[in-house]
Amino acid sequence: MKTERKTTFFMALSVLFVNIFVLLAGVVFLKLEPHVPILVNIGIVFCFGVFLRIPWKDLIEGMHKAVADAVGVFLTILMVGVVVGTWTMCGTVPVVIYYGLMLFSPQWFLISIMVLCFVMAFVTGSSWTTAGTIGVAFMGVGISLGIPVGLTAGCIISGAMCGDKQSPLGAATNLTAAISKVDLYETLHSLVYVTIPSIVGCGIIYTVLGFRYAEASADTSQVTKIMNGLAEAFHLSPILLLPIIVLLVLIFLKIPTVPTLIAASLCGVALSVLYQGNSLSESLTSMYAGYVSDTGIELLDTLLTRGGLMAMASTILLIILALALAGCLERTAIMTSVVSKISGILQKRFSVITASYVMSTVLGFFSADCHMAIVLTSNAMGRRFDELGIHKCVLARTVHDGATGLAPLVPWTTAGVYFSATLGVAAAEYVPYYMLALTMTAATLFFAATGMTIRYSKE
Repeated sequence: MKTERKTTFFMALSVLFVNIFVLLAGVVFLKLEPHVPILVNIGIVFCFGVFLRIPWKDLIEGMHKAVADAVGVFLTILMVGVVVGTWTMCGTVPVVIYYGLMLFSPQWFLISIMVLCFVMAFVTGSSWTTAGTIGVAFMGVGISLGIPVGLTAGCIISGAMCGDKQSPLGAATNLTAAISKVDLYETLHSLVYVTIPSIVGCGIIYTVLGFRYAEASADTSQVTKIMNGLAEAFHLSPILLLPIIVLLVLIFLKIPTVPTLIAASLCGVALSVLYQGNSLSESLTSMYAGYVSDTGIELLDTLLTRGGLMAMASTILLIILALALAGCLERTAIMTSVVSKISGILQKRFSVITASYVMSTVLGFFSADCHMAIVLTSNAMGRRFDELGIHKCVLARTVHDGATGLAPLVPWTTAGVYFSATLGVAAAEYVPYYMLALTMTAATLFFAATGMTIRYSKE
């Protein structure tokens, strides 16, 4: 047996840069899904492991351990798909949209669409769906009011991203909690400390910016069309909010995540059968295949066709590949070598939290995908948080905000590409008005500097 070679800082940095280049080239230039570039990177790290004379079995075990540690998050994400499917089938998601649009006010356009996008993303766990549906409708209203398209888009994205990250149904939120080895409820509780000042700050800014357009008349025909379509397709009533109430009560009682989601989905199935008049077979099928809308209104069908176990398959596969790559990087000591080189300057709370925020942001920018940034940063910085006694919920909050909240700023990330294409606005136009990036960063740095809301481990 030959002696295993040691990974140097230069080697580690070189392999990491090659990995980032492959991801960037695959996602941005070749327009591939992130799955394929990540798979290629696993092969690259495997080759590096062979160069280091690491036994093949050890590399496989490194991947296996990384994936096995996250089995719980796979089940949670699958249950998120089930909840969304049943909640749409029973009318819970439609009634939230309907009541929200009833409260919509053209006179308070920017602040009202920010709040509605926040609520919609929180209920569905998807900022992309929110922006691609009611967000598109609000873009038309904004144009009729004479509001710059970049300002309207920035407001929509800010609300949607903030609601997504605070939602217990968000895939990225569940992934961050699992990778950081923190309970989902603890992660959500920690996120609130940044979410509240961030969304309040955004609301103040958008309210001030919206004053100059308060007297303009708006074309709300598209919004009215969505509301009429919802009223025709579903029996709408406040009773349909029951599944959300059940979810929030169980969260408050700190019931484990999976049983909570199961109870919320079964409540949706019951309402689907008893109130909407769907058959038990159709209602249970929505758990697997999701809900397929056929109202004849394209925008509304896009909004409501979602959920189910199969809808989460691609996300889970991406997470498995990202974790497998992280396991290889861990076994080959690539991330350890890079982090250990800079750990000398990370002696204080502020520097560690700031470095984690910056690292997750930069990795998200250069890998073009938030999942990789979450996995790599959490694994790389977790030990430093432990050494300083800072609770991992702070790590989860910091990494999540950096990897997802700032992703729309860059036009080549998956978030930037999606929002730009869906809303029909170039990233350069909405970036100056994407106020969540400003308020969230300010809140993160303020809390890191003052120690407020920073929780420490009991150990």
